[in-house]
Amino acid sequence: MTPMSPVERVRHRSLTLLRRLRPRREHAVVRFRGDLTADTVIDTHRVLRAALRDVPAVLVVDLSRVTHLSPDGAMALLLAVRGARAQGTRMEVTGAHARVAATMRQTGLERYLSGHPPAR
Repeated sequence: MTPMSPVERVRHRSLTLLRRLRPRREHAVVRFRGDLTADTVIDTHRVLRAALRDVPAVLVVDLSRVTHLSPDGAMALLLAVRGARAQGTRMEVTGAHARVAATMRQTGLERYLSGHPPAR
């Protein structure tokens, strides 16, 4: 096991304290609609970060009402996946239409999800 850097130690301690202070919810669900593009990246990221703040066991992201996913929008989802993994939360994407799922495959986002391909 490699030693943790001081930053990693502080992050680990703060997450441990957070888990003690807040009971962990089993599931959190976030539903998006419309386009997830460069224009909506900041809002998308804020919503996902807020959902992860409660440290759920599973974060379900419903994309059934998303009409377009750009590479920028996929990046916001990728950052959320990384943040979720860092705190021990599994993130699942559900309901992605064929075009949205194709963008997820092209950008490599699909590889980072919990082992389930986004299906409708």
